[in-house]
Amino acid sequence: MQKRIKKVLRYISIYGIGRTINKVSGRLRSFNIFNPKYLRKEPSIGLVGGGQFQFSTIAYYLSKGWINKFSFCYDIDEKKSKTLAEYYSIPEVLDEENELYNRNQEDLVYIASNHASHTPYAIKFLNNGIDVFSEKPISVSFEQFDRLLEVLKKSNNDFYVGYNRPYSPSVADLRNRYNELHTDEGRFTLNCFISAHDIPKDHWYRNPQEGTRICGNVGHWIDLMIHIYNWRDHIPKKYIVQIAYSDISEPDDNITISITNDIGDLTSITISARSEPFEGINETINFQYDTLIAKIDDFRRMTVWNEEKLTKKRYWPKDVGHKRSVMQPFRNDNRDLNEIVASTELMLHIAEMVRNVETEKEITLKRSL
Repeated sequence: MQKRIKKVLRYISIYGIGRTINKVSGRLRSFNIFNPKYLRKEPSIGLVGGGQFQFSTIAYYLSKGWINKFSFCYDIDEKKSKTLAEYYSIPEVLDEENELYNRNQEDLVYIASNHASHTPYAIKFLNNGIDVFSEKPISVSFEQFDRLLEVLKKSNNDFYVGYNRPYSPSVADLRNRYNELHTDEGRFTLNCFISAHDIPKDHWYRNPQEGTRICGNVGHWIDLMIHIYNWRDHIPKKYIVQIAYSDISEPDDNITISITNDIGDLTSITISARSEPFEGINETINFQYDTLIAKIDDFRRMTVWNEEKLTKKRYWPKDVGHKRSVMQPFRNDNRDLNEIVASTELMLHIAEMVRNVETEKEITLKRSL
């Protein structure tokens, strides 16, 4: 109990009291004293998936943005659906998956279910004329990915993806510093060190059909890399990927992925899961481009050096870009979707490497919208 109290107090210092209460409510699922009651216009948003991320991130920020217009929710776990609906005053809980595909009155559906289901759900809703926000990853196989791209090319509906690091205030501030350099001829060096969750062997992430931790976690930093590379208004196509495994019996845990391209950029991503971090996932990002050097410490602090200039900035509460990402359907200044296409294609290649415990591969990206 004492450890739990310490964790709650620590989370308040990181995320603020409102978000912490919501996170606790999402874990307990019976903690309704702070149940929010929002003014709601005509319901027009559906929620698919009722897990912790949907509860404490997507639904939380939609409600906080005063656009809680939820019409239905669905999860294969009926308890999760019902507790999500109770907490956010969602009028309809769907019992069967087939009921999802008869919906046509919604303007928008947020998908945050298990990873392998994202593509099938997205295709169904897009074909029904409904805008889709899909949490990452959008696909866990090339077969899924190609089917989704074909639908997107024909669809008139909007499609948004929940990769959030590019929407974080620290990355936005770093891009502003990059823009001040007035050059797009340089080369990027990026290093991401992630102290990740210690996932038990029976966790659903371990199901091979869910795409390994490459799709479940590492895709975030592959996507951040592609986003940063595209600051030059060009996404490189040719890459050499090298992977060092600490234990080939669990090839998607405790690994370092080195990525170079034909332009001369260099990225390394290390995911370490030796224990469960007390404060949750922790990230350190080091960056260099020309004279611009930066260090982002868990999206709570950033230090920037540009020759003799030194700048330090703090971010509170911690913001890895979740709110801005969730609010994409209500903003116009969103990312180029081709960044997502490129990062997903590269991610799927790397996931294949990990499944086969390959150590080096040349990859050429071929897909686009």
